[in-house]
Amino acid sequence: MRTSLLWLALLGGIAGADDRAPMKNGVYPEKAAAWKKFAIQGLTVGQPLGKQAGFTCGPPPGTDGFTTQNHSCVKFVDERCKGRATKIHHLRVAADVPAGQGCFMDEFTGATYLDRKFISPVLQAVRLIGTDTSNPLVMTIEYTFAADDLTAESNLGKALIAKYGPPTSKNDPIQWSWEKDDVSLWAACRTTVGPQGEICKLTVEDRKLDQVERSIQEQANEDAKHKNAPEPPKL
Repeated sequence: MRTSLLWLALLGGIAGADDRAPMKNGVYPEKAAAWKKFAIQGLTVGQPLGKQAGFTCGPPPGTDGFTTQNHSCVKFVDERCKGRATKIHHLRVAADVPAGQGCFMDEFTGATYLDRKFISPVLQAVRLIGTDTSNPLVMTIEYTFAADDLTAESNLGKALIAKYGPPTSKNDPIQWSWEKDDVSLWAACRTTVGPQGEICKLTVEDRKLDQVERSIQEQANEDAKHKNAPEPPKL
């Protein structure tokens, strides 16, 4: 029972706890209920990317060659990162890993480093990924933590059901998923290959938000182009 309560604390509390927290967004009120239902660590999709307390963000896309299209921010929750500096950007070559003591995430692969040493499984962290726009909103939240089984009897499974309700689909013991409107939430355990190692990852995403925000950005860019056009020549 004590372990199950710990999982609930890590996930951000039981379902009722989120109902007491006021919504801070209002950009897409029709999406607010789904975003709130699938909050992770008290964080919801739709918030301004660079204004979340405790997170360190990578450089703006297109600067110094360090950041990929999916501009993101990270907060390490791993005990080994306490008191250490946090950085995140895209690795081009091994020398791009920051010098000195610190916890670092490669923005492209999600690989993590502790004091310049590659760590597998990855350091436990929460990562926010923003829309591909000049004022990005959070479209994806990824929470990585220690590997466990996904079953109705496991401590992790009980905590997920208590917070989010029964999953829409299940593939025990490695993957569960939930759906509401345009928002998807899924948990995957022990399925990751490559640099991340054996972990569990809980992800919430609203891909439609990215599409809509890009469309708005494109229209704004087009309007600005016409507004700033030079005066026509004398004809």
